[in-house]
Amino acid sequence: KSRFVFGGNRTGKSVCGAMETIWYATGLHPFVKIEHACDGWVVSLTRQVQRDVAQAKILQYLPPEWIVKTVMVSGSSFAPAHGVIDFILVRNVFGTVSKIGFRNCEQGRERFQGVSLDYVWFDEEPPEDIYDECLLRLLDRGGVHWVTMTPLKGRSWVYERIYLRQERLAELACFWMSWDDNPYLTQEEKQFLIANLSPDVLESRQYGHFVAAEGLVFPNFDSANIIEPFLITEPDGYYIAIDPGYRNPTGVLWVVTMGENLYVVSDYEVAGKTVAEHSAAIIERTSELGWDLTKTRILIDSAANQKTSACEVSTAMQYRNYGLCVDSNVNKNLAQGLLEMKTLMKNAEGKRSLFVFKNCVHLISELRGYYWGDGEHPQKVNDHTIDALRYIVMDWQRTNHEQVISLNSLGQAKKDLIKRLAGKRLMSKKL
Repeated sequence: KSRFVFGGNRTGKSVCGAMETIWYATGLHPFVKIEHACDGWVVSLTRQVQRDVAQAKILQYLPPEWIVKTVMVSGSSFAPAHGVIDFILVRNVFGTVSKIGFRNCEQGRERFQGVSLDYVWFDEEPPEDIYDECLLRLLDRGGVHWVTMTPLKGRSWVYERIYLRQERLAELACFWMSWDDNPYLTQEEKQFLIANLSPDVLESRQYGHFVAAEGLVFPNFDSANIIEPFLITEPDGYYIAIDPGYRNPTGVLWVVTMGENLYVVSDYEVAGKTVAEHSAAIIERTSELGWDLTKTRILIDSAANQKTSACEVSTAMQYRNYGLCVDSNVNKNLAQGLLEMKTLMKNAEGKRSLFVFKNCVHLISELRGYYWGDGEHPQKVNDHTIDALRYIVMDWQRTNHEQVISLNSLGQAKKDLIKRLAGKRLMSKKL
């Protein structure tokens, strides 16, 4: 239903949008079965951008013999490329006529009311109210829409509603295009642009990344850390971590350790439930994963040891009473924990050791939207599963450190034993 193409400049994203529009209008779509004439809109930011970009691409790729009529807002229909088009009537494979209408955001939301459509193509990011209005135009016909854009507005509504929630929305698909995807862009052109643009601008102009990444706590967390779920048959260990919520949601993670890697295999974030309900959900999820609770290390925020005026039993004790043997002895050093997590996501050599299964939509969304606030602390919002992950990472690193110390100690003990045995053998020979 919804397709977002995030691309740098000159990556071919507008060509994608134009071809999709033409395929729907003519009924000649090679991948989608179209069963009737389709009417739609092409939405640009301004009249000038409409004329120079989206409209130009449509005229470039739509065969003239398929055009029945071109109606202009300004200019002549005999030279439509030099004016602003209102709509084009197009022949289709059904023997009828389809309509490609053109709109621009300068016209305001009211200009987008009152019709039913089969599709909408947004060329670049529209204002949110116009986007919402166009979605209503698609409602009657169960229509589709696609957006081709270079994300230059930072943490805009697209970032919040689409980018951060892409794994949660079943009807949404996101794509990224970079200069390397355009075989007609020469290396000389690329190098010229790279040399003349700042690094943060390049992130958007070259790769289609959101330019607000300088404020992200984990800018190195990207699609390479998100993987398809797979069965881990012989892990080294199992973790569950709970960040309990009272008025806020309770966040829970299930993590498997294997060698030098951590795999987040499942997550849970629910508000408005009791400890009994959370405990039952955690036990059920753990059973579904096939884990043995007695062999799983379960961590909980040390704040869960506190008693409230409403209950004489602490939250941690309540979880224990409901069958979860939680350990509240967690390292909550924020700065160190964030650094450890960031290093696992991608270290200085480019190695990644932290992987998140694609189904962990809560954690992925939080990691992508975790920003620094004032001073040295991140903004204290939407961080429930992040805190749970931090407890696990710190505990895992501590355990590994203790194992290394233990092995080193064992190695020294072995050396001492060898020396003693060697000394005894030497004494035996002398005797």
